[in-house]
Amino acid sequence: METLIGGVTSFLVFHLTSHPKSRIGKKVPHAKIKRVQFLPHLRIEAKNKILHIHHWMLFAPIYLFVQAKGSGILQSDLLNGFLIGGILQGLMYKDSLKIIHSAAKPFERQGYTPYPVRLLKKLF
Repeated sequence: METLIGGVTSFLVFHLTSHPKSRIGKKVPHAKIKRVQFLPHLRIEAKNKILHIHHWMLFAPIYLFVQAKGSGILQSDLLNGFLIGGILQGLMYKDSLKIIHSAAKPFERQGYTPYPVRLLKKLF
């Protein structure tokens, strides 16, 4: 049950903060040092390209590490659910597998895939 609660919570948090039309996401402060933006997204500028690290790309290796080596609080069902929910929500974007963007037009309307069927088609 804790896994489900963590997953739903994570999914909703990331949906409300990272969805392109989200009012909450627009209020997240921007944090940038030189060519590296930390908030609201992790982006690294290099010449005429932008490397965009999606949150699911950060959560996937953390989840694998937790499953392989985690002990104590790292093995909590709530944390596992939170990581799984964040990964699934991040994969629902059309550009979820695109890492490198052009600096000239970096993030045109990428779109959000609201249907799990499209997500499964993308993965398989």
